[in-house]
Amino acid sequence: MTLDQIEAVLFDMGGTLVDYPLPSPPAIVARCLHGAISFLVQSEEDLPPRAAAVPGPDTAHRLRRPAAPDAPIAHRAMTGLRRIIRSVSGQTLPQMAEACVRPVLAKGRLYDDALPTLRALKSRGYRLALVSNTPWGTPDYLWQQQAQRFGVGPLMERRLFSSDVGVRKPDPRIFLEALSGLGTRPEHALFVGDTPHEDVAGAKAAGMTAALLVRGPVPPTAAQHPGDFRIARLTELLDRLPGR
Repeated sequence: MTLDQIEAVLFDMGGTLVDYPLPSPPAIVARCLHGAISFLVQSEEDLPPRAAAVPGPDTAHRLRRPAAPDAPIAHRAMTGLRRIIRSVSGQTLPQMAEACVRPVLAKGRLYDDALPTLRALKSRGYRLALVSNTPWGTPDYLWQQQAQRFGVGPLMERRLFSSDVGVRKPDPRIFLEALSGLGTRPEHALFVGDTPHEDVAGAKAAGMTAALLVRGPVPPTAAQHPGDFRIARLTELLDRLPGR
């Protein structure tokens, strides 16, 4: 497979297009608790900016796809729990959950090479898509809004998140679903991500070409899953992918 046969470029989000500094697990828990408690005791004006508008029960029902019979038990349990929470509490608990993760999402910053690269690739005729895992079981609408917030969403023909699809990278099914929506064969697609196991190994298992993005120290697992090539900045893709 040569890069001049590539028709579509798919990207991971966190660590690839957007930087989400991850503190220690205790700090994450503390921030989430602080966000949830603040939701109960502070006025809306004093809270961090909304990460997304929590969908109402009717909207959530229309958007939610049923969990596939072969979906991991964790995804099916999470989907069922959300349904129970909405039926019992209306909007209160979903709003608290959103407030919990707000402080973490508020720390996100778009990498300076992300939008210039995406815009250039799109102008060259490549089809673009986003395939990303969502941490901590957070619902996909939060991350869809993050993609919109950073200007990434409008450039992508498809935006798939694991909490909606029901499988996580490196499961090849999430890559193949994205490609199916684009109408692109795996051998004509490139995936770009920063994690050797989830991004590189998953994309290769789906039959795609894979580029490993290494912005800092090389991950230890890069030796096992090096990808087809390595880049230090997204703009390096523009030197490798000609106009279509």
